[in-house]
Amino acid sequence: PTQWSAAIGTYTLKVWTSNINGNADMNASNDTITKTIEIGPGIPNIIDDYVGVTPIITQIGNSSDQIATPSDLDFHPALSNKQLWVVNKGHSNNTSSGGSSMVIFDNAGEASQTSVYKKDGNAKHFMNSTTGIAFSKNGNWANSPGVYDANFNGSVFTGPALWSGDLNIFAITPPGGNGSHLDMLHESPYSQGIASESGNAFWVFDGNYNDIVRYDFVNDHGPGNTYHDDGIVHRYRTQTVTKDPNNKVGSHLAISDGWVYVVDYGNQRIFRIQMGTGNLAPGSPVPTQKETLAEYKDVINYTTEMVVTSGLVEPCGIDIVEDRMIVSDYSTGEIIIYDITIMPAVELDRLSTGAMGIMGIKIGPLGKIWYVDYDANTVNRIDGATVSVEEIVFNDVLSVYPNPAKNNFSINLKGVFNDNINVKVYDLTGKLIYNTVMKNNTLIVNTEKWTNGIYQVHLSNNTQFSTEKIVIQH
Repeated sequence: PTQWSAAIGTYTLKVWTSNINGNADMNASNDTITKTIEIGPGIPNIIDDYVGVTPIITQIGNSSDQIATPSDLDFHPALSNKQLWVVNKGHSNNTSSGGSSMVIFDNAGEASQTSVYKKDGNAKHFMNSTTGIAFSKNGNWANSPGVYDANFNGSVFTGPALWSGDLNIFAITPPGGNGSHLDMLHESPYSQGIASESGNAFWVFDGNYNDIVRYDFVNDHGPGNTYHDDGIVHRYRTQTVTKDPNNKVGSHLAISDGWVYVVDYGNQRIFRIQMGTGNLAPGSPVPTQKETLAEYKDVINYTTEMVVTSGLVEPCGIDIVEDRMIVSDYSTGEIIIYDITIMPAVELDRLSTGAMGIMGIKIGPLGKIWYVDYDANTVNRIDGATVSVEEIVFNDVLSVYPNPAKNNFSINLKGVFNDNINVKVYDLTGKLIYNTVMKNNTLIVNTEKWTNGIYQVHLSNNTQFSTEKIVIQH
């Protein structure tokens, strides 16, 4: 791999070959490939700013946007677009009205927000009763159908499906009746949640066989096609998981720092599996595979750890940024914040959302927490604490200069200073590179050792939060 440091924007990446093993090139037409790459900002870790404060809940979508029984949400990986995808779980049946749908918000949460409703032409098979969605960094996403049989003929034939995040492809049905899906594998009925590893590889909560399963679609077969033979499925059977017996509340997953974090609804816990550990077991796993695959194996002797074993009633959603984990509890309407630097994780606080049926949660652009309320048919963002008229409103008094900066920049708060301000600076990958407390009106930040690029400056106290971009150009 080659590390590429680039400013936010859209680029065309070209890769070519100019010498074929020292031989003459017999076909120069296939020597070059191009791919459009969109570079967006990372997600900063400001979760501690939620600890000990009263959350402000901002509703950004409801039934007027065609939100109906939303079970999960995720942002397109190009975060600069602020494009939020919300899945409506929908009905479980074998009619054209069956299956899940999507509501896609552009500029989510902004004054310029717009939304569009999309439903694939064969959602009754590929997106039936979707419990979770997960975007990969390649712009594809996958869903976990929460049904026993996607064919509705009594067989066991259900599992995750792969889709394009391109609205010129998704729900634009090609001929043939298979919808716009890019791939589907069928070894996990009652799938309860899904998380993206990389590329077209995803991890799934198998609610029928009570396992965690890793699916790699490898190369997608293209919209509406049917080739599955390159699929790789690895089943992790040691940790037995249990779904909601009512098939309502999901059990979501998250991946961070080489670990897969699993919400285990039925056992009221969270555990994690270390990716890359364990051995492939010989022979065929049970249950048997439902289609031709390149590989289908059990994984044994893998590393697993308990993360949370108490304090959860009906856990569902989960997300992680750096050393902080958040978990939603459907029963209590709370979002619970944990420190995961040690195991078991340490609970830091509980945010009361007042949600009727909180399910999927997500740490989105600027590090804020978003969630769906299944029973109220809403999508919401948590902005922070109530601000009184006596308290500082950073947006009115904050200046960061010079911009671009070279070896240092200044942060200035005009007027009377009466509070300690937390200052954090993140690079475009979301990595925290500077952390201090501002104790007077002006702070000078030394940037001599920083690389050229765009950084995000975050200021917060117990009641207010602001962010500014700074460009470093030596």
